[in-house]
Amino acid sequence: MEIIVNSINQTYSEDGNTNQIIVAFSGNSNNGNGDYLSSSVNVTNKELPQDKTFDDLLDSEIETLGRKKLASYASGAMNIRVSSINRVFNQLGETINAVVSMVGTASDGSGDYINYRKTIAKEDLPEGKTFAQMSAGTLKALAKAQLVNDTKVSE
Repeated sequence: MEIIVNSINQTYSEDGNTNQIIVAFSGNSNNGNGDYLSSSVNVTNKELPQDKTFDDLLDSEIETLGRKKLASYASGAMNIRVSSINRVFNQLGETINAVVSMVGTASDGSGDYINYRKTIAKEDLPEGKTFAQMSAGTLKALAKAQLVNDTKVSE
C-alpha cells in the first residue's frame, strides 16, 4: 500500500510562531480489495531535529517527521485495537479471506489517529496453514504486522 500525504496544516499563534503542524495521510490498495489507511498525526517540538524550529522545516522534512511518528504509532506507541474481523466464504463454505479493521487514537489528547483495513488472503497465512486453523488472535496479529510493514519508514 502506498501511503501519501493529503495535507500539512501549519497553524500559528498570535506572536507569529508555529504552534502546531498536523500531517494527514491516506493509502489505498491497488488490487481493488478495499484496503485502506487514514491517519492524522501532530508533529510537535519534541520531534524536531536539534537546533531547528517549525519555520526552518521544508515540507519534505515535515512529511518525514510525520511518517516516523505514524510508524512509531503502528509499532506500538499507540494502542491500536481491532474493531472487527469479517470472514468471507465461498459457495463451498470455505473461508477465502478475512477483512480486519483496526482503529487507534492517541491517549495524549493530540487527536492523532489511525484507521486501517487489511484483507488477509490465503497467501498471507503462515506456510501450510488454512483459514480453518486461524484464530481471531492470529488474524489480528497478521493484520497488525501488515500495518507495521505498510507504515515502515526506510532510513
